[in-house]
Amino acid sequence: MTLKIRNINKYVLNKQMALPLTFKISKNRENFIISKCNEKAVKLIDNSSFWQNKRKINSIPAAIIFGPKGSGKTHLSYIFKEHNRCEYLSSLSSFNLDKIEEGKKFILDDFIPGEKYPSELVMHFLNRVTYQDGSVLFLSNLSPSNMDWKLDDLNSRIRSLISSKINLPDDVLLYSFMVKYSNDKKLLINDKQLIYILERLERNFGSVISVIDKLDTYSLEMKEKISYKIIKTILNEI
Repeated sequence: MTLKIRNINKYVLNKQMALPLTFKISKNRENFIISKCNEKAVKLIDNSSFWQNKRKINSIPAAIIFGPKGSGKTHLSYIFKEHNRCEYLSSLSSFNLDKIEEGKKFILDDFIPGEKYPSELVMHFLNRVTYQDGSVLFLSNLSPSNMDWKLDDLNSRIRSLISSKINLPDDVLLYSFMVKYSNDKKLLINDKQLIYILERLERNFGSVISVIDKLDTYSLEMKEKISYKIIKTILNEI
């Protein structure tokens, strides 16, 4: 298998000290890294006064976090779920609207117009949640302005919601995270090997975590130092 190599500014990485990363604590998953690419979204889910109160008559606390796959939307939503009474849904197509109870919070993942989210059902869902004084956190790859629900009222309603974009991390942040994450595991990987890995990974935190975890497991089981041969083997597996 031939791995695709990304162009990375190695000079910048070589001069870059590991960034002082800030984490949002998660009980059941890796802690979420807070950076410029997602700090507004983190502040949004942390705004308890927003999620607990209605903004105006016939409205509900609802917001959309959007961004590309691998940017951390789902991970962030799990942290939101840990601190709120939520039901997590990846589709409304078979959801029973009678399950919407008073004050209940929902997380709707992969929220885009289509079979999983029929327009009329979405409208009925929002009306029912509003009636029951609930709230909704939407997660989507699309911004509200790029969604077309084929219903003017629904388009207007979705586009009026507060929204926050999460961007993919840049290479400097990923490199700094790789340094910290591998050090936390006491895994010895030199700078050249880290850059070699970074050049061959998709630009998201999940890819970094997956590779470092696999290298750590291999190192512990085989009692071997990390080599380029081992790195190539692991990269070909993911």
